[in-house]
Amino acid sequence: MADWAGLPRELILSLAERMGSLEEFIVFGAVCKSWRSVATKENYFTCELGPKHQVPLLILPQEKGAATRKCYNLKKRKICQLNLSELEDKLFLSSLGWLLTVSKKDLKFCLIHPLNHARIELPCPVPNMAPSLLSNFSIRKFVLSTSPSWTSNFIVMVYQSQTVSFCRPGHSEHWISVCLHTPGILNDLTYYEGQLYAVNYYGHVFICDIEDPKQAEVRIVAPQFPKEYLGPMMQIKVAYLVESARDLLVVLCFFNPKTKFHATTGCRVFKVPFSDGSSWLDSEVKNLGNRSLFLCRNASSFSVEASDCSGWKPNCIYFMNNKRASLRVDMDMGIFNMDDGQIERPFDNSFNICYKGRNYETSHLWIEPSF
Repeated sequence: MADWAGLPRELILSLAERMGSLEEFIVFGAVCKSWRSVATKENYFTCELGPKHQVPLLILPQEKGAATRKCYNLKKRKICQLNLSELEDKLFLSSLGWLLTVSKKDLKFCLIHPLNHARIELPCPVPNMAPSLLSNFSIRKFVLSTSPSWTSNFIVMVYQSQTVSFCRPGHSEHWISVCLHTPGILNDLTYYEGQLYAVNYYGHVFICDIEDPKQAEVRIVAPQFPKEYLGPMMQIKVAYLVESARDLLVVLCFFNPKTKFHATTGCRVFKVPFSDGSSWLDSEVKNLGNRSLFLCRNASSFSVEASDCSGWKPNCIYFMNNKRASLRVDMDMGIFNMDDGQIERPFDNSFNICYKGRNYETSHLWIEPSF
């Protein structure tokens, strides 16, 4: 039998560089101790594979009673199985490649990495969190300040019922809550340059300093989006916040109220017009260059650079605007092309056939590639 563990380090590194995706790179490191010593984040980001070839993972809705999770690989364009037994009987959301899981039985919170199965227990309980909140998806967003893969100094934030609760695992055993007195329900949160930002249905952008919760001030940094910019037959369906190429962007998905199921009909992208005299119209982004945005109601939105072999298109917006898969409405998911303003819905045929006649507790979930 070959002594795979005894191969020269240079040869092992050469093999690691031939992995086709982040998933394969992590599995490679699980072979043995010597291979694990090579499959480090430092080598990953310096090898030919590199961050440009990271492939977002799409977890599909789980059928009730199913033991495994299905996911869609954009690069390979096929559905595969994913071992995520840790998600059984739990609500879960995604941020920076990690999953926040919430037990339906005891409301216990935990962070789990879906590929290497790393686990971080979180303080319990979360203030003002009741079991009923899980049944109606009232936990709207989960945000990490930075990836726990890189540092132990990170913040976990969850939003529910106009309240942001946050904790610093390893530094505090308690959650702290800040009530956000803002007009309208918030659509999205993100952590950008050391501050927590939020956007509501109307396009208002808010900033909240959570360093000192007792004096936390929520203030508007960008005004309501002018309705006349959308046209008389268009309304905002959902607003997202996403960092791309170091800019903080607002992405508005809009719909025609006369259409069936209010499916998304278009998207517009803007740099947040901070208080510098700029207007929404002046800050509109017409081209994302070689980057694409991935938007999801149950996950933190993110931006990834595309390449010829990445499996997704540049200058596009991949959106998923449903909170859960439902038999009563079409799944509002697709790809908005910034070049021509057209929407493709390549996922519909592939996934609706699989789901016909079945009931699901979750919806689709983009997971940002992360070591």
